[in-house]
Parts: sequence; structure tokens; C-alpha cells
Amino acid sequence: MALSIRAQALSLLLAFAVGAGLGLLYDLLRPLRRRCGDTLWDLLFCFAAAALAFLLAMRAGSGVLGTGELALSLLGLLAYFRLPGPVLLPGIEKAAEKIETIPKRLKFPQKKTASIQKNSFKNDEDDV
Repeated sequence: MALSIRAQALSLLLAFAVGAGLGLLYDLLRPLRRRCGDTLWDLLFCFAAAALAFLLAMRAGSGVLGTGELALSLLGLLAYFRLPGPVLLPGIEKAAEKIETIPKRLKFPQKKTASIQKNSFKNDEDDV
């Protein structure tokens, strides 16, 4: 039994969306790759791409990922890199920088409270 035109169109649209989603994932991992090294994050991206390709293939009736789905996934990835990617990437970079400064801001109060605790215990020992 052949798939209807609507089912085929939805399958191709899903493949395009998966490609665009992989582009977004790549942009989200880009600040981590720049700060922490490439290998782990590249492996994570490759694992996600392979898992999504597997899920797309298993969604098909025969379990075979068609050339059309692969082509539209690639087209979705390239379309993301060309259209919304350059607009979203600066915001992702700024968010990564702000997230990176959170531990630095939290360490100062910890040092201050540690010195207060040290002084209070020192004063308690002097009283004894």
C-alpha cells in the first residue's frame, strides 16, 4: 500500500525540521566548543544527528531512510545556517557569556561568608 501524498509531504517536512533542529543544536554547542574543546561536543552532535536519522528511518514504513528525507534534512540544516542562524548566533553567544559569569558572581559572597564564619568561630574560641 502506497503512502498518501499528504503523509509523504509531512514526512519531508519533518525531515526539513530535523535538519533545522540540528543546525540549532550546532549553534547551541558552538560556545561550548570554543571554551571547552571540540571533541566531546562534536561527538555529542554526531550522536544526536545519528539518533535523529535513525528515528526518521524507523518512522518510515519500510524502515529505510529515503534519499528525499536525507536531502531535505541537509537542506533544512543549510537553510538554518543561512537564514535564522546568523541572527540567533550573537544572542546565543551573549547568553553563554552571561551564564559563564554566574559562578564568578557567586564566588564572591561565598568568600565573604567564609571569612565571616572564620571570624565568628575565632571570636567564640577567644571567649572560652
